[in-house]
Amino acid sequence: MAIPEDYKGKYFYHFTHIENLDSILKHGFLCTNLKDKLKLLHTNVASENIQNRRSEMKVTCGPQGVVHDYVPFYLATTNPMALAVVNGKNVDQIDLVFVAISIEKVLEDNVIFTDASANTIVSPNFFTKPEDLKKLNWEAIDSRKWGNINDNWKHERMAEVLISDRVPIEWIDYIIVWNKHRKKIVLDTFNDNGIAAPRVEYSLNGRHFYFTKFALGRPGETLVTGPNHMQNLFLGISEKIIESRKQVEKFTFDNIKDALSEISKNFCAIEELEGIFELETINDVHKENVSDHTLNVVSNLEKIKHYKRLDANEKELVKLSAYLHDIGKGPSRKWKNGKQPAYADHPADSLKMLVRFLSEDIKNLSDKNIKLICLLVAYHDLLGDIVGKGRSIKELLNIIESKKELKMLIALSLADIGAINSDWLESLQLELPAIVKKVKANLK
Repeated sequence: MAIPEDYKGKYFYHFTHIENLDSILKHGFLCTNLKDKLKLLHTNVASENIQNRRSEMKVTCGPQGVVHDYVPFYLATTNPMALAVVNGKNVDQIDLVFVAISIEKVLEDNVIFTDASANTIVSPNFFTKPEDLKKLNWEAIDSRKWGNINDNWKHERMAEVLISDRVPIEWIDYIIVWNKHRKKIVLDTFNDNGIAAPRVEYSLNGRHFYFTKFALGRPGETLVTGPNHMQNLFLGISEKIIESRKQVEKFTFDNIKDALSEISKNFCAIEELEGIFELETINDVHKENVSDHTLNVVSNLEKIKHYKRLDANEKELVKLSAYLHDIGKGPSRKWKNGKQPAYADHPADSLKMLVRFLSEDIKNLSDKNIKLICLLVAYHDLLGDIVGKGRSIKELLNIIESKKELKMLIALSLADIGAINSDWLESLQLELPAIVKKVKANLK
């Protein structure tokens, strides 16, 4: 048997967190069931619901067993599963590495493949014969587009190669990484374990693996800022603003109260808000334009009991943050035809855009309050995502340092979600007591 000519030179890929590489080299490149048996703890990048399905899905050929008896690989480089992981904000894309193995290994007895992902309730078809590679949807697998024609096409695009029990390290032909820093980490990890490293690249055969902001003219930036990167960005931006203010002699507003007064009379009183004024949005979440949504959030604050319980200074900070929380969706020139699509990383862009405003516009602003505004803007979506999108509560535990910060973040989050979706708001309100309890326990 041989690999059909049309598929020679191809590879299949497994993505994992760079922190897992040392354990892989020390203990073996193992399937989930063997890792669990040995009680090896890896940084998880997968959906729990999907893993539950895979733990029970039977493999009908080759060594058989269940999918968790195999190390999984994908044939696609532009991978919908990787994109879902990135959009989930539980992992920093820049810390993902892609392990590439030659498709020739499909000829081995312990290797099988599928014609779709093994992630759905309905099992894919399983194959062992290389000629059955022709049965896969290669148009979907080889597509460079991020979107999918339909759900079936999406899952056919995620056809898998499954290697029973463990993968010999010597089978690894390449490891693809985000940048030079990660390349050094990979090479050092192999060297520390006394194992010859494969070639480490940033792309393979002209194919790219990472999702970036190339459509915004920023191809060197990750599409979504992950939890570690966001925390570093938040701390760095806060310090940058504090330092930048030392060079400014003339400010636009005397204090936050003064700024809020002017903004309430003229939404475009600052350039960052002017950039989102009547900015049309084209996504399923928001019905109104960005400035109307912002004004709804500000208005909602007065209805939120958590906001009412804040003191005057805290209320000013939250209200100003409410005005600023979505400035990263602008300016309108950022988008094709001036219409803003769904943009998961707008909190990171909003945070970066605070630099000019907080450095130059408000005279009387303490370092502590600068950090609080940066925190609220950067993480205004966190509580909603924890409840509605499976984002990890660990991120909240890592960034909240006081009950005061938590109360202010809750007030802003409830006002924001209340302006988006009432069902989502109700879900957050129901789960808030348990979240608050965990945060308070973590603060002790």
